[in-house]
This record gives sequence, structure tokens and C-alpha cells, in this order.
Amino acid sequence: MNPKICIIIINWNGLKDTSECLESLKKVDYKNFVVIIVDNNSFGNDVEIIKKEFGDFVKEIIVSKVNLGFSGGNNLGIKYALENGADFILLLNNDTIVEPDFLTILLDTFNKCKNAGVSAPQINYYNNKNIVWSVGGQISKIRGSGFAYSDENENQIEKKIREVNFASGCCLLIRKEVFEKIGMLDEKFFLYVEDTDFCFRTIKAGFKIIINPNSKIYHKVGNSTSINLKQIPLYYETRNRLYFAKKNFNIFFIITFLYIFVTMIYKSIIWFLNGKSENITSIKLAFRDFIEGNFGKLNKDKLLASK
Repeated sequence: MNPKICIIIINWNGLKDTSECLESLKKVDYKNFVVIIVDNNSFGNDVEIIKKEFGDFVKEIIVSKVNLGFSGGNNLGIKYALENGADFILLLNNDTIVEPDFLTILLDTFNKCKNAGVSAPQINYYNNKNIVWSVGGQISKIRGSGFAYSDENENQIEKKIREVNFASGCCLLIRKEVFEKIGMLDEKFFLYVEDTDFCFRTIKAGFKIIINPNSKIYHKVGNSTSINLKQIPLYYETRNRLYFAKKNFNIFFIITFLYIFVTMIYKSIIWFLNGKSENITSIKLAFRDFIEGNFGKLNKDKLLASK
């Protein structure tokens, strides 16, 4: 009746955001949880400062010698959590703050919904707390990605627990049995679309994904990748949508590929006319790496060299 929850937070040069997230977690009313920080090879002294300021609160800091991305970094934390008796694992972006009751409400979702494997909260914008950033959504086979219902005013959202087939990896409370049955996040994605793939596999394995909008957190949208080149998210999203579709959709992948290809041709014409040739470079590299089977982390030098 009082399951152990391991909260996994990835830090990559995000000390300010991570610290604010941890401060909000200190106020959470559910008590049987531990926090695991995975540092993805930050440049500075983030680890030392976190140890100094939050050493009594953070259970474990796992330091990776290389940047493993969202999927690989979380997998380090998931493995530790499963080996240390976690009943549930919460994946939580470091650029979020949480309401004190968010975890209690998410956990209660499993009591109300039979076969629930994942529960997720309503996520509002940090800078505009009355506007919803994500409240669950759907997986589009033709687009090769998940998309969330968003940008509605807080008072327009029906506070009804409901089943969805996509929830953002920004915050997911996951029953340990899900990992035991389907495995961990696919590290070939590195960054972006891995949550779509995880949701797809979760449902395929017979579990339900439940959104509980009574649980709420706030997300600083874009902060976790803001120090990257602007073209890097575009590269990962394009390559990984293609990979996700090929991995999961069998013959339908051909339709997905054609849809993404035609869409990117159209966008490339617009970018060319608006002097944004760097976006075209990202798309070309994404398609090339997908065709050649180059997954995982992008070599930034290759992106710069292809301009």
C-alpha cells in the first residue's frame, strides 16, 4: 500500500533547472520515494554542487563519462532503480517543477485503472502556468511520432482520467513490470521520439497509458536542449521518426517515409526562400544517417562539415 518510487532526473549542464526541480520535489506529500540523478557528462562542476546542496535529499548521483542522451541516461537510472527495489519509476525532466500532490495523484491512478502500466500528469508551461503544454495524445502512424493535445487554457481542460496511447517522456510514472516485460528505452533514438516508441511498446504489451489531469507539473519548454545548435532537434526528430516507423510499422513504413519525405521537400523550399539553408542541411543529414543506419548520438562535427 506504500510502494517505493524512484525518481530519475537527467542533468546535462542544467544545474539551475535541476536545483529548482529538486526544491519542488522536497515539498512532495508522498514520502516513500528516492531521487536518482544521472549526470550526462556535464561540462562544469554540476555534480559537486548537487552533492553539496542536495546530498541529504538525493539518494544517488550516477555520473556518466559520456553523454548518453535522454534514453541512455534514463536507462542508467532505471537499471539502478530496478536493482534497488523500486516498485514504480518516475522519469522526470530536470526543467520541470511539480505540485506537492502530483505524485500521490499519479500513484492513485493505478488503483483506479486496471492494467495501467504508465500514468502521466497534465503538464503546463512554466512561463505561462495557465496554458497546457501536454495532456496526453495519440501516436500518428503516418507522421511517425506521438503528438500531445496542448495550448489550451487551464480552465478548458476536463479533469477526467482517461486512456491515451501517447504521453510525453517529460514525466511518466511507470510500473516496474512494464520494464520487466518490454525492456528499457531504445538508445538508438538518443534524443526525441524515444517516448513515442516506449508508449507504443507499452500498449503492444497489454498495458494502458493513463493521463490524470488532476496531477500537475510545469515545464520550461526547450530548456534541456537550448544550448545545442538550433538544427540538432530538427535532425533528431526527422531521423528518429523514420527509425520509429521502420521499427514498428512493417509495410506501412513506406507510407510514413513518403509522407515525411514530401513534407520535408515542401519545408525545404520554404526554408530556402527564407534563407534558412542550415535547416535543409539537418534534414539531408537525417535522411542520410537513417538510410545508412547511423543512430545514437549525432556527431556535431559532421553536421557542421556538411553545411
